[in-house]
Amino acid sequence: MADKSPLPKPEQMAAPAPAVDTAEPFAPGIIDFLTMGVAIALCLILAGGIGVAIDAVAHSTPLWTFVGLGFGVVAAVLVTVSLVRKNL
Repeated sequence: MADKSPLPKPEQMAAPAPAVDTAEPFAPGIIDFLTMGVAIALCLILAGGIGVAIDAVAHSTPLWTFVGLGFGVVAAVLVTVSLVRKNL
């Protein structure tokens, strides 16, 4: 004879809901800050170096050095913004 009780059997019961993780979201670590610093340095060094090289070849005033550094600063800001947004 079948059991007609209104309560479900233990094997028919649903598993308990998983606990909700209320911990802080991922925070940037030392590697993220090192990546940002290296990216900024590379932007400035490469762009400034290209400007110096153009000045050396063209025998001009340090005009291209400043133009290269300007591009390097813009590139460094863009890289920094993209890395910060990734960790927000």
